[in-house]
Amino acid sequence: MEKKMIKKIRKKDTKGLDYIINAYSKKVYFLVNQIIGIYGKEEVEECVSDVFFAIWNDIEQYDEKRGEFSTFIFMKTKYKALDYKRKLDKKCIQVEILRENISNTATTTEDIVMDKECNSEIIKIINSFKEPDKTYFYLRYFMYYKIDDIAKKYKTTRASVENRLYRCRLKIKAVLEGGKINEGQK
Repeated sequence: MEKKMIKKIRKKDTKGLDYIINAYSKKVYFLVNQIIGIYGKEEVEECVSDVFFAIWNDIEQYDEKRGEFSTFIFMKTKYKALDYKRKLDKKCIQVEILRENISNTATTTEDIVMDKECNSEIIKIINSFKEPDKTYFYLRYFMYYKIDDIAKKYKTTRASVENRLYRCRLKIKAVLEGGKINEGQK
């Protein structure tokens, strides 16, 4: 029955995916929960969904000769959960740094308002970027995509993405130091 469902998934038939989800969701959930459960139920559920989405997208990587399908699923689960853990750890560190900076620097209401205005100014600057710079910037710094993943997704080179992100950071720095973005700089 499982081989039949694998064929269905390869043909992008959702019945195959439904079968795999029903057969493996408890074990996948358990494994993901062991790795990132401390971050909360929502994160675990999102990761489990991404695991099955990855299986759906990467089904061609599965080779019956190399091992059981369950091993393929659990390896996808492990690596997806570890990726999530790295992203969540990074996000927690950034939140801690931000809290520390706020507690160290924003001691008055005026300081807190100034910080919020600065953040709002940065968002305005980012929104002024032309495409694909704006998308790259959001994917990299707000959604924590890897540069290689952005390059692959948009069929470009790593160097191109790095250069665009570098120019974006320079624009933000220039505006925050008192310059303005003119139409030629966008």
